[in-house]
Amino acid sequence: GANAVGTLLARFTTATLLMLVVRKLVSRKSTASGLAKPKWPAPKLFGQLFLLGALGYFIATILYFTAIENIDSGLAITIFYCNPVIVVLLSWWLLGNKPSRIIIWCLASTLIGVAIAAGQVGNADTISVIMVLIVAVEYAFYMIISSKVLPKVDLPTGVTIVMFGAASSFAIYSLVTPSSVAVVFPGTTAGWLSVFLLAVVATVIPTATLYAGMNLIGTGKTAIIQTFEPVASIIAGVIFLSEPLTVPRIVGATFVIAAVGVLATAESRSAARIIHQ
Repeated sequence: GANAVGTLLARFTTATLLMLVVRKLVSRKSTASGLAKPKWPAPKLFGQLFLLGALGYFIATILYFTAIENIDSGLAITIFYCNPVIVVLLSWWLLGNKPSRIIIWCLASTLIGVAIAAGQVGNADTISVIMVLIVAVEYAFYMIISSKVLPKVDLPTGVTIVMFGAASSFAIYSLVTPSSVAVVFPGTTAGWLSVFLLAVVATVIPTATLYAGMNLIGTGKTAIIQTFEPVASIIAGVIFLSEPLTVPRIVGATFVIAAVGVLATAESRSAARIIHQ
């Protein structure tokens, strides 16, 4: 019985509380092991991390959920997963990270694969298309800024503050929305269990692994690997929702998996060379 605003507010609030618990456990383990405990950052850095959630996460989520009410999910996926191209170009422009030939080929393969897997596009509401395009650009800036800010703080603390920022924005949004879209929270135990799973599986874990990945391999490669998400969505739909596994989906998934595989192989070889030097 919950609506989108109620579900998102509950999701990010739960994620914030979970990260506070995780951060506390990490702090205790660090103390017992004689390691440095997680520390809250200075106000300026705290504000930057807070805004990553309050603006970056919030704007992308609201616009995307609004857009997919009026356009086919296939079109939304196709537009949004132009995001890796935007990330690579922004990394080149803002950070001076010139893309290698392998990254360029992987980008081309992932874009072709996502476009094929998305299938034939139906309804294409102009405003909704623009919304998803804005999300793709905004999320690219979000990743670039995250790659500069997050290394300045430990992972549990960074994720906690970002989740808190997102939850705060949804709380404010719920207070200023008109009564026609009033917040409706889950009304059953099963509903809240779903929110908890969303907070863990679809929020905390992917956000933490995204940040860790950007620190390890950079924003461009992370963005390319993220294009495996629509492939995973297709697989989940086939397994759990009995959706048809069509030839275009198989071909598109093959392009994406091949690109991610090539990128992973190149990265592992690069790491091996560094270790042996």
